[in-house]
Order: sequence, then C-alpha cells, then structure tokens
Amino acid sequence: MLYPILRYLVIALFLILGALLHWQLGPGQAWYLYLAAMVLLATHLLFGSVWQAFSLLRRGQPARAEAVLRHTWAPGLLMRRNRAYYHFVKGMILLQQKQLEAGAGHLEQAVRLGLQRPNDNALAYLNLAHIAYVQKDYTRSRKALESAKSFQPGDLMIQDKLKELESALAQN
Repeated sequence: MLYPILRYLVIALFLILGALLHWQLGPGQAWYLYLAAMVLLATHLLFGSVWQAFSLLRRGQPARAEAVLRHTWAPGLLMRRNRAYYHFVKGMILLQQKQLEAGAGHLEQAVRLGLQRPNDNALAYLNLAHIAYVQKDYTRSRKALESAKSFQPGDLMIQDKLKELESALAQN
C-alpha cells in the first residue's frame, strides 16, 4: 500500500519543485522536473499498481490487494498484460467475496486479454469451471475444465482442484 502513495508523493514533489524553480528562475530551469512528474504519471496510468496487488493476492492478502488495486485509476489505459492481470486479480477478489457473476466476468476478460503464465490461465479457467458447476451449467463447466487442463499447470494445488472438479462433474 505504501508504494502507490509514495509514487503520488514523488509526483507532487517534482511538480512543487518545478513550480518553485519556474517561479524563481524561469521555465528553462524547471522543465526537467515537469517532465519527470509527467513520466511518473504516465507510468502509473500505463502500469498501475497491478503487480503489487497480484503479489499480495498470491501471499493470501486479498483485502490489501483490493486496497492497492483501487489505486489503478483507469484500467482501460493499462497496457494489455497489465490489464489482463488487473482483471485476474479483480476477479479473484470478487470470487472471494462471493460475487460469482462479477468475478466470472473479470476472469473471462483476463483470459481473453491473455495471461502470461500457464498456472494463472489454469487457475482462471478452474474458477470459471467452478462457477459454472455451482450454477449447474455442467457443459460450460466441462469446457472450462478442459481449457484449464490444456495449460498443464505445474502447481499441485491447481492439479488437485482440477481432479476434484473432474470427479464431481463425473458424478453429475
């Protein structure tokens, strides 16, 4: 949570110092501080705080991940990979809050944008399969389960959950 706030403080510091130099010495001496503030602001808009939130989510801290993710102002401006992981993190947080429809929408968008790692793709599809299973849409659940298995996840927990869901689907 500290990193986004620190970024805002550094942007404000550059703008204030630039304004002071501009006022005392003219714009020729302050342009580089304005430029630095704009570069930091642009990186915040393009990358957001997605990776910090993703890291917190992986460490089992969804509340803190959600708080950090709120510092991403415009998800539509994020670069493609960052936008995919934004939706992945948002979807996982919504699922933990039992908001299945909204979580499924974010996970579908994350998969559509393209997650980078096979384990992340498999986890997204596993959760989509679980949502479909809970909603008793077994054909959609089987499709999502097959998609999850196609990524051949290396994580043993994901493999166990895939087997559990597969056996539950076999009973229905």
